[in-house]
Amino acid sequence: MRNQIKRLIASLFIIALSITAFNFKSFAYSEIPECFDFEQCCVSINAGDSMDLWMRATYDYDAYISEHTSSKTYIECSEKSGSQHIILHIGPDEQVKNVFFYFYVDDKRVDDKNLNDCIEVYVQNIDPTYGKKADMAAPLKWYANNNSEFNAYDYYMNYPDLQNTFGTNGDALFTHFYQTGKAEHRIANKLL
Repeated sequence: MRNQIKRLIASLFIIALSITAFNFKSFAYSEIPECFDFEQCCVSINAGDSMDLWMRATYDYDAYISEHTSSKTYIECSEKSGSQHIILHIGPDEQVKNVFFYFYVDDKRVDDKNLNDCIEVYVQNIDPTYGKKADMAAPLKWYANNNSEFNAYDYYMNYPDLQNTFGTNGDALFTHFYQTGKAEHRIANKLL
């Protein structure tokens, strides 16, 4: 009996040591773990931000996004089986509070094409005035002094302090960028 207890303790010690030594991680955030395994299934992302997550897909899949309002809300993924990183993007003008990124099994090895799971994103810091600001600033897209380094629309949309100070005055935004903004490392040629 004593020998059996010693062997059991020794076995448990070896198992614990091997798990620690190989640094195993177990993720079980899936309704169908035999198909998908996510690092997280519910996350919070600020409007205008992205998040890199790990996932494992046993089969090839298709990715879809539920109801959303921004063309800049999208997913970067391989849609192939295997362990991989995916990037969830939430547009700065997103107005939907809960966006679901769905993953549907799409593999010839699986007959049931309705197997799916999702990652739910709680969109934080939604700016309800973003759409109005974007509409109001639209003429800045064609501002005469736009160039590869400066775009008045992007500069305006990236910085609320400039929106409050200069409004949609393209000349004032242009002058600010070249006199101050560039030295402050502000971005004026793409939307942040």
